[in-house]
Amino acid sequence: MVHPSILGQNDRRCQRRFIGVMLAAPFFAAGAAVTLVTSGMGVAVTMAAIFATFGLCWFAALLVAASGKMAFAGQVALVMGSLALAGVIAAAGGLASPVAMLVVALPFEAWWIGASRRAALWGAVSACVAVLLQAFAGSVFPFGPAVTAAWHWLLPLAWALTLVPRVAAPGSPAGAQLDPATDDRLENIIDAVVLRAGRHGEVLDASAKARTILKLQPELLFGTGLFDRIH
Repeated sequence: MVHPSILGQNDRRCQRRFIGVMLAAPFFAAGAAVTLVTSGMGVAVTMAAIFATFGLCWFAALLVAASGKMAFAGQVALVMGSLALAGVIAAAGGLASPVAMLVVALPFEAWWIGASRRAALWGAVSACVAVLLQAFAGSVFPFGPAVTAAWHWLLPLAWALTLVPRVAAPGSPAGAQLDPATDDRLENIIDAVVLRAGRHGEVLDASAKARTILKLQPELLFGTGLFDRIH
């Protein structure tokens, strides 16, 4: 699902991981919402929150896949993750609950996606904000009284299980990247801009060489952008 204009090895890895996390994260959020906040907020509000989470996360993944730009979507994802984590911790009874161990998820996921200290730092900042906000979440949302229970361990355990395939197989084919020197796609073989047109003649995609040959961003050629410039 990575945009074809992204050819760098590290960039493709980061975007692929971000899209994967955005597609999977709502399922964990939905499980936490059903078990923790339904009794206090009601079924209708809980379902609305779950659908909103799915919509936002999947829209972020679609935005990155369609545009090839991850900076804004990554920032929004950190904000959403911080707010969601604060609500989950507050609904579970605060920092005394095992659910609070999920604070390590934000810095780890940020580091795993961005593969840099800066990304991990921003993830840690988001986790700290979540810890601070959870103290006030109870006064904003009617979570109801929460008691720490043994089954609360299931949430951090479920997230920890996702680390096994990611850490155990760093060199698997899923981590293979496209090497521009050996890639046999047409846009990398010929010294020209390759356009992919739709059924009605509109441009659906333009290769990255549009930046150097036409001095235009590929996105400016989408739709009727190319033909508007010709006329």
